[in-house]
Amino acid sequence: MTELLPARLFAPLALTAIAALGLLVWVLRNGDLCPGQRRRISDGLLSAWAVFGLALMLGVEAGAPQPLLWLGGLALATGLGTVLYQARLQGKRSLGLSWHYPALGLAVLYGLWLGWRMGPVWALLAAGSGGCVFTHLIMVRARHRLQAFNTLLPLAGSVFGVLWLLALLVRALGVNEAQLQPLVMPFVQVSGAVLIGALVWFAPLLRKEQTKPPVIAVAALLMIGALTLGQGIIWHLSGNIS
Repeated sequence: MTELLPARLFAPLALTAIAALGLLVWVLRNGDLCPGQRRRISDGLLSAWAVFGLALMLGVEAGAPQPLLWLGGLALATGLGTVLYQARLQGKRSLGLSWHYPALGLAVLYGLWLGWRMGPVWALLAAGSGGCVFTHLIMVRARHRLQAFNTLLPLAGSVFGVLWLLALLVRALGVNEAQLQPLVMPFVQVSGAVLIGALVWFAPLLRKEQTKPPVIAVAALLMIGALTLGQGIIWHLSGNIS
Protein backbone atom coordinates (compact mmCIF):
# COMPACT_ATOMS: atom_id res chain seq x y z
CA MET A 1 0.00 0.00 0.00
CA THR A 2 3.02 2.30 0.05
CA GLU A 3 2.29 3.40 -3.52
CA LEU A 4 -0.86 5.08 -2.18
CA LEU A 5 1.01 7.05 0.50
CA PRO A 6 1.63 10.22 -1.59
CA ALA A 7 -2.04 10.42 -2.55
CA ARG A 8 -3.13 9.97 1.07
CA LEU A 9 -0.58 12.36 2.53
CA PHE A 10 -0.45 15.32 0.16
CA ALA A 11 -3.89 16.79 0.94
CA PRO A 12 -3.62 16.68 4.78
CA LEU A 13 -0.03 17.96 4.59
CA ALA A 14 -0.93 20.83 2.26
CA LEU A 15 -3.92 21.84 4.40
CA THR A 16 -1.73 21.68 7.51
CA ALA A 17 0.78 24.07 5.95
CA ILE A 18 -1.90 26.47 4.65
CA ALA A 19 -3.68 26.61 8.00
CA ALA A 20 -0.34 27.23 9.75
CA LEU A 21 0.47 30.06 7.34
CA GLY A 22 -2.89 31.68 8.02
CA LEU A 23 -2.55 31.33 11.79
CA LEU A 24 0.99 32.68 11.83
CA VAL A 25 0.05 35.72 9.76
CA TRP A 26 -2.88 36.30 12.13
CA VAL A 27 -0.50 36.12 15.12
CA LEU A 28 1.88 38.55 13.44
CA ARG A 29 -0.97 40.96 12.81
CA ASN A 30 -2.72 40.79 16.17
CA GLY A 31 -0.16 39.51 18.68
CA ASP A 32 1.67 41.76 21.13
CA LEU A 33 5.14 40.96 19.82
CA CYS A 34 8.51 42.58 20.31
CA PRO A 35 10.67 43.03 17.17
CA GLY A 36 12.72 39.93 18.00
CA GLN A 37 9.67 37.68 18.35
CA ARG A 38 8.13 39.15 15.21
CA ARG A 39 11.25 38.43 13.20
CA ARG A 40 11.62 34.88 14.54
CA ILE A 41 7.97 34.02 13.84
CA SER A 42 8.23 35.61 10.39
CA ASP A 43 11.29 33.47 9.69
CA GLY A 44 9.26 30.46 10.82
CA LEU A 45 7.03 30.95 7.78
CA LEU A 46 9.84 29.31 5.82
CA SER A 47 9.11 26.01 7.57
CA ALA A 48 5.44 26.23 6.61
CA TRP A 49 6.34 26.93 2.99
CA ALA A 50 8.79 24.03 3.01
CA VAL A 51 6.03 21.65 4.14
CA PHE A 52 3.73 23.15 1.51
CA GLY A 53 6.41 22.45 -1.10
CA LEU A 54 6.73 18.85 0.10
CA ALA A 55 2.97 18.44 -0.17
CA LEU A 56 3.11 19.87 -3.69
CA MET A 57 5.73 17.29 -4.72
CA LEU A 58 3.57 14.53 -3.25
CA GLY A 59 0.68 15.94 -5.28
CA VAL A 60 2.77 15.55 -8.44
CA GLU A 61 3.50 11.94 -7.47
CA ALA A 62 -0.19 11.35 -6.71
CA GLY A 63 -1.31 12.66 -10.11
CA ALA A 64 -3.14 15.79 -8.92
CA PRO A 65 -4.68 17.97 -11.67
CA GLN A 66 -2.17 20.16 -13.49
CA PRO A 67 -4.03 23.46 -12.88
CA LEU A 68 -4.03 22.74 -9.14
CA LEU A 69 -0.30 22.02 -9.22
CA TRP A 70 0.43 25.21 -11.17
CA LEU A 71 -1.54 27.24 -8.64
CA GLY A 72 0.35 25.59 -5.80
CA GLY A 73 3.66 26.20 -7.55
CA LEU A 74 2.86 29.88 -8.00
CA ALA A 75 1.93 30.19 -4.31
CA LEU A 76 5.13 28.40 -3.28
CA ALA A 77 7.37 30.56 -5.47
CA THR A 78 5.74 33.75 -4.17
CA GLY A 79 5.93 32.67 -0.54
CA LEU A 80 9.52 31.47 -0.68
CA GLY A 81 10.55 34.62 -2.52
CA THR A 82 9.04 36.79 0.21
CA VAL A 83 10.65 34.85 3.07
CA LEU A 84 14.04 34.70 1.37
CA TYR A 85 13.92 38.45 0.66
CA GLN A 86 13.19 39.03 4.35
CA ALA A 87 16.22 36.91 5.27
CA ARG A 88 18.41 39.60 3.73
CA LEU A 89 17.23 42.18 6.27
CA GLN A 90 19.67 42.88 9.07
CA GLY A 91 19.05 42.43 12.80
CA LYS A 92 15.46 42.17 14.04
CA ARG A 93 13.88 43.92 11.08
CA SER A 94 11.03 42.13 9.31
CA LEU A 95 8.89 42.83 6.28
CA GLY A 96 5.44 44.32 6.67
CA LEU A 97 2.54 41.87 6.60
CA SER A 98 1.35 43.19 3.25
CA TRP A 99 4.35 41.43 1.69
CA HIS A 100 2.96 38.05 2.81
CA TYR A 101 -0.63 38.56 1.66
CA PRO A 102 -0.24 37.67 -2.06
CA ALA A 103 1.39 34.31 -1.34
CA LEU A 104 -1.09 33.57 1.45
CA GLY A 105 -4.01 34.43 -0.83
CA LEU A 106 -2.76 32.03 -3.50
CA ALA A 107 -2.22 29.30 -0.89
CA VAL A 108 -5.76 29.80 0.45
CA LEU A 109 -7.16 29.46 -3.08
CA TYR A 110 -5.17 26.25 -3.44
CA GLY A 111 -6.57 25.04 -0.11
CA LEU A 112 -10.16 25.86 -1.11
CA TRP A 113 -9.76 23.97 -4.38
CA LEU A 114 -8.19 21.04 -2.57
CA GLY A 115 -10.93 21.15 0.07
CA TRP A 116 -13.61 21.05 -2.61
CA ARG A 117 -12.01 17.89 -4.04
CA MET A 118 -11.45 16.30 -0.63
CA GLY A 119 -14.76 17.37 0.92
CA PRO A 120 -15.27 20.62 2.89
CA VAL A 121 -15.84 18.95 6.27
CA TRP A 122 -12.82 16.66 5.97
CA ALA A 123 -10.65 19.53 4.76
CA LEU A 124 -11.72 21.81 7.61
CA LEU A 125 -11.02 19.19 10.28
CA ALA A 126 -7.66 18.24 8.74
CA ALA A 127 -6.60 21.89 8.46
CA GLY A 128 -7.72 22.59 12.02
CA SER A 129 -5.91 19.67 13.64
CA GLY A 130 -2.73 19.75 11.58
CA GLY A 131 -2.57 23.53 11.34
CA CYS A 132 -2.81 24.08 15.09
CA VAL A 133 -0.05 21.62 15.98
CA PHE A 134 2.29 22.86 13.24
CA THR A 135 1.67 26.50 14.18
CA HIS A 136 2.44 25.67 17.82
CA LEU A 137 5.68 23.95 16.81
CA ILE A 138 6.84 26.98 14.82
CA MET A 139 5.89 29.41 17.60
CA VAL A 140 7.65 27.37 20.28
CA ARG A 141 10.77 27.15 18.13
CA ALA A 142 10.55 30.95 17.72
CA ARG A 143 10.55 31.31 21.55
CA HIS A 144 7.27 33.20 21.60
CA ARG A 145 5.93 34.78 24.78
CA LEU A 146 2.21 34.61 23.99
CA GLN A 147 1.52 32.10 26.73
CA ALA A 148 -2.20 31.84 25.97
CA PHE A 149 -1.37 30.04 22.73
CA ASN A 150 0.32 27.24 24.67
CA THR A 151 -3.18 26.38 25.89
CA LEU A 152 -5.41 27.51 23.02
CA LEU A 153 -3.57 25.71 20.22
CA PRO A 154 -3.43 22.27 21.94
CA LEU A 155 -7.07 22.64 22.95
CA ALA A 156 -8.28 23.64 19.48
CA GLY A 157 -6.09 21.10 17.67
CA SER A 158 -7.19 18.26 19.95
CA VAL A 159 -10.86 19.17 19.47
CA PHE A 160 -10.42 19.11 15.70
CA GLY A 161 -8.66 15.74 15.99
CA VAL A 162 -11.48 14.24 18.05
CA LEU A 163 -14.04 15.64 15.60
CA TRP A 164 -12.04 13.97 12.81
CA LEU A 165 -12.47 10.65 14.64
CA LEU A 166 -16.20 11.21 15.18
CA ALA A 167 -16.69 12.15 11.52
CA LEU A 168 -14.96 8.92 10.47
CA LEU A 169 -17.18 6.95 12.84
CA VAL A 170 -20.38 8.58 11.55
CA ARG A 171 -19.27 7.98 7.95
CA ALA A 172 -18.62 4.31 8.72
CA LEU A 173 -22.12 3.77 10.15
CA GLY A 174 -23.62 3.87 6.67
CA VAL A 175 -21.66 0.95 5.19
CA ASN A 176 -22.19 -2.79 5.36
CA GLU A 177 -20.29 -5.10 7.68
CA ALA A 178 -18.17 -6.65 4.91
CA GLN A 179 -16.88 -3.24 3.85
CA LEU A 180 -16.35 -2.17 7.45
CA GLN A 181 -14.37 -5.18 8.62
CA PRO A 182 -10.99 -4.21 7.01
CA LEU A 183 -11.25 -0.74 8.58
CA VAL A 184 -11.39 -1.79 12.23
CA MET A 185 -7.62 -1.86 12.73
CA PRO A 186 -6.95 1.39 10.79
CA PHE A 187 -9.62 3.14 12.86
CA VAL A 188 -8.01 1.87 16.08
CA GLN A 189 -4.68 3.21 14.81
CA VAL A 190 -6.18 6.61 13.99
CA SER A 191 -7.83 6.75 17.42
CA GLY A 192 -4.61 5.84 19.15
CA ALA A 193 -2.60 8.41 17.20
CA VAL A 194 -5.07 11.21 17.97
CA LEU A 195 -5.42 10.38 21.66
CA ILE A 196 -1.70 9.81 22.27
CA GLY A 197 -0.87 12.91 20.24
CA ALA A 198 -3.25 15.01 22.32
CA LEU A 199 -1.81 13.58 25.55
CA VAL A 200 1.76 14.32 24.46
CA TRP A 201 0.69 17.80 23.36
CA PHE A 202 -0.93 18.57 26.72
CA ALA A 203 1.80 16.92 28.82
CA PRO A 204 3.78 20.15 29.48
CA LEU A 205 0.61 21.90 30.64
CA LEU A 206 -0.39 19.03 32.90
CA ARG A 207 3.10 18.99 34.42
CA LYS A 208 3.27 22.80 34.50
CA GLU A 209 6.50 22.69 32.51
CA GLN A 210 7.80 24.82 29.69
CA THR A 211 6.66 23.61 26.29
CA LYS A 212 9.63 22.41 24.21
CA PRO A 213 9.91 21.81 20.44
CA PRO A 214 10.64 18.04 20.56
CA VAL A 215 7.40 17.44 22.46
CA ILE A 216 5.34 19.37 19.91
CA ALA A 217 7.20 17.65 17.06
CA VAL A 218 6.11 14.23 18.37
CA ALA A 219 2.53 15.47 18.71
CA ALA A 220 2.68 16.84 15.14
CA LEU A 221 3.87 13.50 13.76
CA LEU A 222 1.07 11.66 15.55
CA MET A 223 -1.64 14.09 14.46
CA ILE A 224 -0.54 14.21 10.83
CA GLY A 225 -0.15 10.42 10.86
CA ALA A 226 -3.75 10.16 12.08
CA LEU A 227 -4.91 12.43 9.27
CA THR A 228 -3.05 10.32 6.71
CA LEU A 229 -4.55 7.06 8.00
CA GLY A 230 -7.96 8.68 8.15
CA GLN A 231 -7.63 9.76 4.52
CA GLY A 232 -7.15 6.10 3.59
CA ILE A 233 -10.31 5.17 5.51
CA ILE A 234 -12.29 7.90 3.73
CA TRP A 235 -11.14 6.61 0.35
CA HIS A 236 -12.06 3.04 1.26
CA LEU A 237 -15.53 4.08 2.39
CA SER A 238 -15.96 6.05 -0.82
CA GLY A 239 -15.00 3.03 -2.89
CA ASN A 240 -11.87 4.63 -4.37
CA ILE A 241 -9.51 1.89 -3.19
CA SER A 242 -9.94 -1.73 -2.30
